[in-house]
Amino acid sequence: MSSVRYLGNRKMNSVYLGHLSRIFPDMNGIQLRSTLKGYWRVHQKALLGLFYSGRLSMENVPGIVCWENRDILDEAVNEGKGVLLLVPHFGDERTLHILLAITGYAMHVISSRYSDAPEILKEARLSVSRRWHHVAFPDEPLRWIYDAIERGEVIQISPTGWGGPKGHWVKNFGVPVLASSTPVRLAKSTGCRLLIAYNRVLPGMKYHIAFHRFDPENLDVSGTGQLFAKFEVIAKQYPEQYNWMNLVIRHRETNTIARLGSIPKEEPVLEAAAVRADWDPANIKEFQVVSSISASAVSTLAE
Repeated sequence: MSSVRYLGNRKMNSVYLGHLSRIFPDMNGIQLRSTLKGYWRVHQKALLGLFYSGRLSMENVPGIVCWENRDILDEAVNEGKGVLLLVPHFGDERTLHILLAITGYAMHVISSRYSDAPEILKEARLSVSRRWHHVAFPDEPLRWIYDAIERGEVIQISPTGWGGPKGHWVKNFGVPVLASSTPVRLAKSTGCRLLIAYNRVLPGMKYHIAFHRFDPENLDVSGTGQLFAKFEVIAKQYPEQYNWMNLVIRHRETNTIARLGSIPKEEPVLEAAAVRADWDPANIKEFQVVSSISASAVSTLAE
């Protein structure tokens, strides 16, 4: 499946390889292609994991999960201040919250509605999660987040997703991206704990879940920048596990925003407005120029 996906990407492979060659300058062509093929292998395993997750239970999870620094999560939960799990697009992030919920943690996740996905895929992505824990959507009122934090529960979010008009401009792998400001804003307003977590895919549909403390110097744009710097370290340690599709999309969105001179309210607007040059891995905007596009400069194209 991963070979078919790699071959099916055709011209898009050059976009991925262009970014990878910049990020890993010491890799030769063979190594870069091997890394990209490895990523697609992990990506396809994560896709299969959506369907495999229906078989997960309290009985079999202990045999398929290896934990790293689980004491950090337990310590944060025991503080009772609520925990925000900051999970990059890496390995199998969609199965992470399910595994944690089955293990006994009071979990919540913010998820896409997958409105445009086939019904079988939407069902696989949402039904198993709902069986084990609360699933919320970005367009819902946010009161539940504050209630969950007040109860000392765990919320998983993906800061590497669409940042939106309230996002922070940060550098990610050498390119400016619009990142979510939610982690630092929530921590500042609630005092909840911030932890980095990721779920590395292992052979045989097994998983390695790791946790790291994240205590930024400031709960502002600089804190968001520190978070993405830590994501880079993780990605470079396990380059086949990082979701390079996410970087490609975020980079393309930045180029589109720079052309428009404004930040749309909705992410699909950027996708519709993109041109071929926006995908070019060599088309990297100056950080100072892009970051000058303020959050108040919201496009009306969606209207």
